[in-house]
Amino acid sequence: MIIILSNGKQLRGDLILSAIIRSDLAPIPATFEAEIRIDEPLKKLLEEGKTITAEGDLFYIIKAEILTGRHSQGQHDMRHVKITCLLDACHTIAFTRERPIIKENSTLVEIYKAAGATLKAIDADFPVPRFNCLRGGTPSFPIAQVLQEEGGVVRWKDGKMKFFRLPDLLKQKPVMKIPYNAQDNVNSGFLERHEVPWFYSLKDDGTFIYGNQTKSRTVLYTPFKNTQRLQNMTRCLVQRKISKVKYLSKLCAGDLIDIIGSKPLVIVTVAHVLMGGTDSSPAEQYTRLWLSSVEE
Repeated sequence: MIIILSNGKQLRGDLILSAIIRSDLAPIPATFEAEIRIDEPLKKLLEEGKTITAEGDLFYIIKAEILTGRHSQGQHDMRHVKITCLLDACHTIAFTRERPIIKENSTLVEIYKAAGATLKAIDADFPVPRFNCLRGGTPSFPIAQVLQEEGGVVRWKDGKMKFFRLPDLLKQKPVMKIPYNAQDNVNSGFLERHEVPWFYSLKDDGTFIYGNQTKSRTVLYTPFKNTQRLQNMTRCLVQRKISKVKYLSKLCAGDLIDIIGSKPLVIVTVAHVLMGGTDSSPAEQYTRLWLSSVEE
């Protein structure tokens, strides 16, 4: 894993205790966490508000926690910093707003930019009839609601953000194959029916309109929605498997995985993990996948 500091220099591998890059189908689609041994000059480069590059993507440090290790080097205690970072291009949507964002007939990229993001464009962007993030609110939450209403997700790959509708994720070409028994299985129709509701709304004349009622689920009311958006809001990704594979940095959330002997599944979250082995534990690199199916 190649890590570049804000001064342009590569971080030495012997200083990395651990590092994790996560790709996720979320409004902030990439995060980075690391524990790094530090001296005073390096500490200044890993403070809150600084940036760091990992595997080619720029991240913004939102938290830096200085920890003292139990080992000593000469007469000095070994210190290390634990940093948490968000994708720099859209990290601002995670901060509470001093001013509200209220938009009508806008687009997703315009909403991101209104929240301070530096994204130039979003592939397959779509119109958003209404968007509200009041003062003191966090834009990432209403953005997630907008994505749910549109029945899709955003993902970050090759330095670009792209919107996918959930059924389109299954139309991609699988990027790899995994045996059916090479992962943990997660199945619970009981929980799904409690946690995935169907929705209803009202027309202008006061009559009811309904979303997907094919299954017995909890029911929620949502205003100002048409039938299509009500259907979209019930469609979701349900976690089915968790798999640990060899380190493959090319894997990204939103990619399709072919499960041998079963149906393909979508990567919802992928964590690329590096354990440096600098604290007497063995060095290790691997990738962990959280895989889901599209359910109506």
